[in-house]
Amino acid sequence: MGQEQLRLKQDVVTRWNSTFYMVKRFIDVKDPVISTLALINAPLSTLSTEEWEIAQETADILKPFEEVTVEVSAERFVTASKVILMARGLQRIVARHQRSPSVHEPIKKLVDSLMSEMQKRFSKVEHIEKLADATCLDPRFKKQAFVNSKAAEDTVKRITAAAAHNHPSHSEEEESQNPSVAASTGAMFWEDFDERVASTRASTSSDSATSSTSTAAMMEMRAYLAEPLLSPSSDPLAWWRMCSPVFKTLCEVMKTRLCIVATSVPSERVFSKTGQIITDRRNRLSPSKVRQLVFLNANLCF
Repeated sequence: MGQEQLRLKQDVVTRWNSTFYMVKRFIDVKDPVISTLALINAPLSTLSTEEWEIAQETADILKPFEEVTVEVSAERFVTASKVILMARGLQRIVARHQRSPSVHEPIKKLVDSLMSEMQKRFSKVEHIEKLADATCLDPRFKKQAFVNSKAAEDTVKRITAAAAHNHPSHSEEEESQNPSVAASTGAMFWEDFDERVASTRASTSSDSATSSTSTAAMMEMRAYLAEPLLSPSSDPLAWWRMCSPVFKTLCEVMKTRLCIVATSVPSERVFSKTGQIITDRRNRLSPSKVRQLVFLNANLCF
């Protein structure tokens, strides 16, 4: 009495995590399933003890993958900065399973296959510039999320260069401070000299401005990296909003880096919600009305 009624779940071919949910639910209702099959004397062979153990180990191995899938499918907070962290975390978990191999052959094959595919897909994930920049500019992770130190240093240099490019120049000289000789004397033969002086002055000013902005960007980057890390549950955008007056140029770079990973999940959610709106008992809605209902459902905060 008072306990939630659990029903068996069926997996969906197009969604891998549905297989995890199916196996997990089957394990959760193990005793009721065995009791029911015995009670009705069904002509079905029950799982052996070894098969139940394989199902449990499979669920344990797949659980971190399901957690990552849910995390990266979010729509209302930054996810790009977590990709490197999650990829390396999954590799470490699977490597741990490899070091303590299961006695069951199917589990060994599963773990080896997962590790092989992750090596193929994630071996250079820290060198993907957009993901690396987002990770470094997330005050929860910064350089600590990188396993490859060279990738971390390259990312810092790249962000610093972008910040220097956005940094306003303070070394521009006004023409009034360097009057033209030709203008002051009225003699036209001074024009060639004026042009050469102006060209030299522009080159020197440009070099000085470049050096100044690069130094300012490097100092700003060092100050940012010296800040203590935020807790993983903190909102990085709220931190940047608060600290934007201090890290002005880095904040401009951050606006083009911290983002949400593009996935098919939002569109699938819309399709699923549309299927709940249009039912056998509610099938006379016009297309425009359905669009309005779906829009309101996806955008209203309840």
